Amino acid sequence: MCPTSVQKVTMIRNSSNMVLLTFVGSTLPDRVNVGPINPRVRRFVSRPLQCFSCYSYGHGKSSCKEASRCGNFSALVSHSEEHCNAAAYCFHCRDAHQVCSRQYPRYRMEQDILQLANTQFISLGSARRELA
Repeated sequence: MCPTSVQKVTMIRNSSNMVLLTFVGSTLPDRVNVGPINPRVRRFVSRPLQCFSCYSYGHGKSSCKEASRCGNFSALVSHSEEHCNAAAYCFHCRDAHQVCSRQYPRYRMEQDILQLANTQFISLGSARRELA
């Protein structure tokens, strides 16, 4: 018997056959017995929240108060990104990549902040100060 109990089970409907288990408490078991299978348990860490209107981190498009930008070359324009053929340019770091690229150092920093907050059970503000 596992010392922690499952609080919630969520089936994720895609081709990965992933199941999201929500546990009570702060310690996770190494494995979970589900009938004849015994899968390993991994902690879920969400991806950084990025606005797809202004391409800043920390808020979503629905709550954005900034002007819209092109995700390809960062200009303040109202054209569709699907039809943009300009060279990729990031206005944050002035490098040649799209603003929503996972190779962007700020994305990786935000990912590290989420990972630290999740594993150390601290607030995002505390994790941000620790990694700054």
